[in-house]
Amino acid sequence: MLSPDLCQRLASRSASPLLTALHLAAELSQQDVSAFEQRLLTWRDNLNLRLADCPASQRLDSLLRFFYQELAFSSEQAQYTSQGCLLTSVIGERRGGSAALGLLLLDFADNAGIPLQGINFPTHLVLTSPLQPDAFFDPLAGHWHPLAELELWLRGAKGNWQRLDERHLQPLDNQGLLLKLLGSTKGALTRDGRLMEAVKVTQAMVELDPDDPYLIRDRGYLLAELECAEPARDDLSYFIEQCPDDPACSLLKTKMDGLTGQDVTLH
Repeated sequence: MLSPDLCQRLASRSASPLLTALHLAAELSQQDVSAFEQRLLTWRDNLNLRLADCPASQRLDSLLRFFYQELAFSSEQAQYTSQGCLLTSVIGERRGGSAALGLLLLDFADNAGIPLQGINFPTHLVLTSPLQPDAFFDPLAGHWHPLAELELWLRGAKGNWQRLDERHLQPLDNQGLLLKLLGSTKGALTRDGRLMEAVKVTQAMVELDPDDPYLIRDRGYLLAELECAEPARDDLSYFIEQCPDDPACSLLKTKMDGLTGQDVTLH
């Protein structure tokens, strides 16, 4: 379902999450990834030239100007679309959702030695930096916000009883950043009806976190929609066994009962 090269990247904890996601997007669209990698290298080189004589205190601001003004990246309507998640489209169109834009910014910052990190916020990806200790950065808007506003975002998304605490501010590692983008990509592809591609993205997430029964469930549900009866049954049965008290189990059992006919072969 996934190429050996991509599986190797997913298995490597040290692999760049940006490049891994780019290789996955290129594999899904059957495009040559080298052209996109070359564009990234060119942008990194251009950024480093601009930062050569820049004081350390101004390097982060210079990075953001380069990204949002010179390269003209934006979100527009891309936050919830597959085009806004797949890095081949994001790099080509320079429009993306928060996870894709954030991952690009983090890659540029890391290459230039600028302290910037994604945090474990439950909605879309936001960034923080020790250079802006009382603020967080929204990749969609391209602006810093007071850190106090983050609790209002959390309450708006998860309920008024929610309160911001340290777990929401913990830095994401490479795997966490990649899962953030792939989760958005899976949802967007599913909404767009691109189920075969959504299965492959879910498989990539399973490769990253093979013990998560909810990823197994999602893969099984998509496989059932694609009439891949046997692997769908295996995945849905596994979820029901692992999470018997989950409210979705009754629906999944009904889904399994309706699986008939020959399996479709996935490539």
